[in-house]
Amino acid sequence: MVLNSLAGPAMERSLGLLRPFGRFVELGKRDFAEDSRVGLRPLRRNATYFAVDLDEVARARPALAARLLEGIADRLRTGVLRPLPATEFAATEVETAFRGLQASQHIGKLIIAPPAVSAGEARASPLAQAGRGTILVVGGVQGFGLAAARWLAGQGARHLALLSRGGAATPGAEAALRDLAARGATATIHACDATDAEALGRALQAIRAAAPPLRGVVHAAAVAGDGAAARLDPGRTARVLAAKLTVAENLDRLTAADPLALFLLFSSATVAIGNPGQAAYVAANAALEALARRRRAAGRPAMAIGWGPIADAGMLAGDPATAGILQRRIGAAPVPAAEALAALPALLAADCAAPGLARIDWATARGTLAVLEEPAFEAIRSAAPPPAEAADLQARLRGAGEAEALRLLRETLAAELARILRLPATAVAAEAPLAGLGLDSLGSMELRTALEQRLGMPVPLSGVAEGLSLEALARRLVGQLRSDPAEPLAAALLAQHEPPTPTDGLEDAA
Repeated sequence: MVLNSLAGPAMERSLGLLRPFGRFVELGKRDFAEDSRVGLRPLRRNATYFAVDLDEVARARPALAARLLEGIADRLRTGVLRPLPATEFAATEVETAFRGLQASQHIGKLIIAPPAVSAGEARASPLAQAGRGTILVVGGVQGFGLAAARWLAGQGARHLALLSRGGAATPGAEAALRDLAARGATATIHACDATDAEALGRALQAIRAAAPPLRGVVHAAAVAGDGAAARLDPGRTARVLAAKLTVAENLDRLTAADPLALFLLFSSATVAIGNPGQAAYVAANAALEALARRRRAAGRPAMAIGWGPIADAGMLAGDPATAGILQRRIGAAPVPAAEALAALPALLAADCAAPGLARIDWATARGTLAVLEEPAFEAIRSAAPPPAEAADLQARLRGAGEAEALRLLRETLAAELARILRLPATAVAAEAPLAGLGLDSLGSMELRTALEQRLGMPVPLSGVAEGLSLEALARRLVGQLRSDPAEPLAAALLAQHEPPTPTDGLEDAA
């Protein structure tokens, strides 16, 4: 038998040592991760190859993994098994320890003892304190909420309560429990509409009765309700606000007696800069930040984190088209969930009510978001000058005659419409009504931001009117540009098409 943890050529040579009917047990992971190739000749004499990855055992069969580990622990307690010898080094001796490891001067294990943590430092870590009890994650069965629950388990949280409207009936719920168990956390799933204070109160009572004290809350639920501000109806706006603010208010009130060390609200980076088409969503997240400030003023823990787009979890994970629009519109590039969550300790250490984490191309954002011209964003403006293309086109338009300016604007409009509608530029006829081409109110907002970026000045478009054509829009724009370039270009357009109806109910994603 070969019990192997070597990789590459050393693994192949070990495989070649097998006698007939020998067994090769692979414990290493490097060759698996690198998809290494190996010749099968050593196996021709009835040898057997076993691949063993204990992480996968714990993930796929947590009960078996627990039983095996408990058996090892029993043998260690009774002395049947004895641990390998270990040599301990202080944190200041880490280089000496690694030099000894490098020279193979040791037997057994080398242990680096971390620096001692004072009682004051231990108290200062809200994650450590929350991890000693139960952490509630609202919207934690799917999406970015589930990613946060996994991250918390990886940080040592051992008791998690995941709450969503669908509860255990949510697709993937059982797999989520297995995954968290493999990470060492005991998790329970609770079906509850958190906008209903009475229902949330009952769910919290059940959690308190069955688990350690509630020490942490993470609110990661949200509803999208995209649409032009002028076209938002009270019902749609109320759903978006309820998913964020009503849930946060209920959690704030119903956990007032719990010894919370962590009260995290998942907000959006768009609160600071806005996002065309998401007025209700931005307002809801701004309300979360206000609630966080109110709690902190009362001496209670709270933080509302303004996340930028998340690449692989939550609302944008299955919607690359929307992610692309966000990147074009405000220069916001999606960040992987693991990378975003890895910044949580630093954000918590910042000790402020509403920190943010987003990857934004400020030059692109400056071309589309007029708010960045405000004095508060002076530092961003100096670091991100307006796009050269915008300045060049604007100069050409102002210096050209009317016919030439119209031609330039028609070409610019046709190119942007073709990109948004995924049509060949030749398919956008100058006299064709824009509504007839399929440009709805959200599409018109994307057209507006694209034109602002190309022209280098505000172009407020609120929708698409019956009969408005590319030619008519070009004439309005050039007329306004030539008459008074200091004034914003205006096109008084009334929205004809409603934006898509948002999904009802709480989404398990931030």
